[in-house]
Amino acid sequence: MVQPTVKKNRSQYLYLILLAGFILAVWLGSSMFSLPSSEAPGVASTCDLNKQSCTVDMGEVSITLDIQPRPVRSLIPLNYRVSIDGARASKVMINLQGSEMYMGINQTELTPVENIPGDFSGKGELAVCTTGEMLWRLTVSAETAAGPLTTWFEFRAK
Repeated sequence: MVQPTVKKNRSQYLYLILLAGFILAVWLGSSMFSLPSSEAPGVASTCDLNKQSCTVDMGEVSITLDIQPRPVRSLIPLNYRVSIDGARASKVMINLQGSEMYMGINQTELTPVENIPGDFSGKGELAVCTTGEMLWRLTVSAETAAGPLTTWFEFRAK
């Protein structure tokens, strides 16, 4: 009669350990893959890309993003231009994510602009959103000799 109680206690402990591991995995996963807070440093939160180019100052380095044509709209070919001042970049990528819903993978590697050091350009397009307007987060990632640089810009597009 003692054995069924021991087996029951072991299965309860195993269940609690598995549950705790699952909760820990969900917590770690959500913090690793969540979008950064818009209050974090390095964000051009007060700038409207629908009206002007926007710059983020990151200490000795600044990153400027311009999107044409304005206002930014879905399903319209867009021209991206990134200017990096204060560091020499060898590669620049942009990654677009819907802030309010998943819109698929939308990455573009920018090419250096001839005769303008620190400037990179590329073309892309925003996916259409069924709600009519979407808050987008564009992340700029640059590889430099001093290490990687990353910042982001948020904007709305119809």
